[in-house]
Amino acid sequence: MKKSEIKQHFEEQRGKISSRLEDFKKLSDVKEKRKFKELIFVILTSQTGAEKAWEATETLESTDLLHTGRSADIEEVLEEQEIQYPEEKSNYIVENREFLTQPTLVDPERKLKISQKINPDDLQASREWFAENIKGMSWKGSSHFLRNIGYGDDFAIISSHIINVLHELGLLETLDPPSGKKEYLEIERKFQDLARTLEIDVKELDLVLWSMRTGKVFK
Repeated sequence: MKKSEIKQHFEEQRGKISSRLEDFKKLSDVKEKRKFKELIFVILTSQTGAEKAWEATETLESTDLLHTGRSADIEEVLEEQEIQYPEEKSNYIVENREFLTQPTLVDPERKLKISQKINPDDLQASREWFAENIKGMSWKGSSHFLRNIGYGDDFAIISSHIINVLHELGLLETLDPPSGKKEYLEIERKFQDLARTLEIDVKELDLVLWSMRTGKVFK
């Protein structure tokens, strides 16, 4: 892959990319259940294609298993939808739902409290909170989740595909995924540098590279 090819593809897909980013931005003000849906989608994408993960999330929502289902029933759906590690991820859904609905001193009602965990003035801290407290969510996942609900314009989603691109462009020496916060942020800075070089926003560049790989501008 060449930088010139990335630039050309961006120009060809600019309209679709802008439209998709507008969709993400609108989700910053949606209800908690809608944010929870995006959070679970991101968890399901681990080792599973994004479109397949979204279909599974839609199925869980339409049957109300996403918000009220038992782990065993959720696992059955994930298996049918060919989601990797269905037992583990079904447990994550139930445990995260329980965790995020816990009463607090500020808000004693038993309901989802995702928005309370997002500080628009300190999104780095918010990203770290999700990475460290939500089961099944890594630094990549927390970056992906916040991007998908309209936050963290400079956050990079360091997937294996992104690592391959950076390696192919000579910006990374190995294809090893980041092992923790420090390595993740180091690779993210390389991605941000690439975006500046190409004169493409970070949030746009991720979608450009995804589109070059799959032919689609998705999530």
